Amino acid sequence: MATIYLLLVLSALIFTAQAQQGQSNIVKPGSLLTPATTTNSSWLSPSGLYAFGFYKQGYGYAVGIFIEGIPQKTVVWTANRDDSPVPADAILNFTSDGQLVLQSAQQGTKTSIANSPGVATSASMLDSGNFVLHNSDNNTIWQSFDQPTDTLLPSQHLLVQKVLSSSVSDSNHSTGRFLLLMQQDGYLAMYPVGTPYTIEYGYWNYVTPGQENNAKLNLDDNGHLYLDSINGKAGIVDLNLEDNSTKGLLYLLRIDADGILRLYSHNMDQNGTWSVTWSQPDDKCAPKGLCGLNAYCVKTDQSFGCNCLPGFALINQSEMSSGCERNFTAESCKASMPYTMEAVNNTTWEDKNISVLSSSTQEACKAACLQDCNCDAAQFKQGECKKQSLPLRFGRLLESDPNIAFIKVSISTPTTARNVPKKSKKEVLIISVSSVAFAFIMLVIFGIVRYGYRVWACKKESNHGNIVLSEDVSLQSFTYAELEKVTDNFKEELGRGAFGIVYKGEIGNGKKLVAVKRLEKLLAEREREFQSEMKVIGRTHHKNLVHLLGYCHDGPNRLLVYEYMSNGSLADILFTPEKKPCWDQRMEIARDIAK
Repeated sequence: MATIYLLLVLSALIFTAQAQQGQSNIVKPGSLLTPATTTNSSWLSPSGLYAFGFYKQGYGYAVGIFIEGIPQKTVVWTANRDDSPVPADAILNFTSDGQLVLQSAQQGTKTSIANSPGVATSASMLDSGNFVLHNSDNNTIWQSFDQPTDTLLPSQHLLVQKVLSSSVSDSNHSTGRFLLLMQQDGYLAMYPVGTPYTIEYGYWNYVTPGQENNAKLNLDDNGHLYLDSINGKAGIVDLNLEDNSTKGLLYLLRIDADGILRLYSHNMDQNGTWSVTWSQPDDKCAPKGLCGLNAYCVKTDQSFGCNCLPGFALINQSEMSSGCERNFTAESCKASMPYTMEAVNNTTWEDKNISVLSSSTQEACKAACLQDCNCDAAQFKQGECKKQSLPLRFGRLLESDPNIAFIKVSISTPTTARNVPKKSKKEVLIISVSSVAFAFIMLVIFGIVRYGYRVWACKKESNHGNIVLSEDVSLQSFTYAELEKVTDNFKEELGRGAFGIVYKGEIGNGKKLVAVKRLEKLLAEREREFQSEMKVIGRTHHKNLVHLLGYCHDGPNRLLVYEYMSNGSLADILFTPEKKPCWDQRMEIARDIAK
């Protein structure tokens, strides 16, 4: 009987050891990863759900953790996220002395990935999404869960004084504009990056009961998002009160590039996309600084827009949140009043004044700023005038706020009048009407001549240059949801243009590659660009022009679907050293562009 009992115990121990070994794939020193191969670019977790290794970012590669076991590959952690992407010759080396090092011969760099306090003898990518390093005693000496970037995974905790920092965009995982902080006083709060952690700069917060110290944020496997204190006195506060009892769902919490904290779910039994289960704050313009400097946020039906101050224009036309800069050259303060003040009503801004005038009026406030060389703008509210210098930041339109922003804008100096006899009102009227009529007639004649010339030129070119203009444009119409699926939620960026970003996609069940251009400029200009490309490029077929296949006109979304150019962009060929064409090829390219 004792022998049987001993055999049962030994069997249980062996089974337990085998089960524990099956929970992780052990990586030993001497192992290497390279981005250029498909079989040795990452280390998988036992189930294949998570992977640690190289993923594509921009024109190179980054090292991180991503969800590999679903069609929509999702990055959840990035090492050294603010470093430049590495080229295809990079090597991730788990060295014989227990260090995880990223090397690039082309860049001549050698960077540590995990600054562990001891020597690592093994590494593991776990099914929880945690990548860990162990020492010879099998103790964890470093883990990715302790160094979160923008995402919190189930079983991971956001401990006191730890932050989640948003990424720049869905395709650029460098540190963005916003962060979520688990404060020592028990508050969970969101701030713009680089600002003091004070109430003036926070734009959302949640607090544990009694404002307990040492609280932590938790996310469990069932999608419950809650706060509790380390000493257990605060109890549990559930931030997400929805019913998450559905089985087979994968969850993650992420602070997105727009500063909104979102809890996502993915049905593992279906090849679907991520769905938003919970999000805060509800106001899309709440994140401070969303539109950049000298711009203010305006809420739309589904999202938000960014407007520049009077006398300012977007710095980057393809990036709405890039901020704005003056579209005129500031003249000397000694000039004879070359400025005027333009009002922007119902806007709020950061309170960073250079002086305050009490018991003022709107006219007195404007005059005070005009006469002050150091004043670029003035905020007027309830009889108080605050003079400010550029840049203005954290602006947003808020109808309930009576604040008026007066912006100093350049005006052209009036031309000196010559000493000529004054004409009567009747003479002025006759001359004005005659001038308008003459200008109108000339405009009509010019338009007819220009139209005739363009028709002749197009017909001539169609005989010699393969251009066909069709009056009936046959383009496929897509919904925004369809293009999200086509591009795998706009995952792979191909390039950026003056009006938007281009993403790689697949249509026809993956049989045809396409390039999807998402227009992201200000609404009016974006609409003009959309209509122009639809009318012109949609009717033009030429061997040297990319072919427009379809479009999306869905609510505020404007997207264009082009054929995919497998050889990449012309700029990539011209400016990549190993791809530079010879002189004859350059001449041929120039001739084709001219044609």
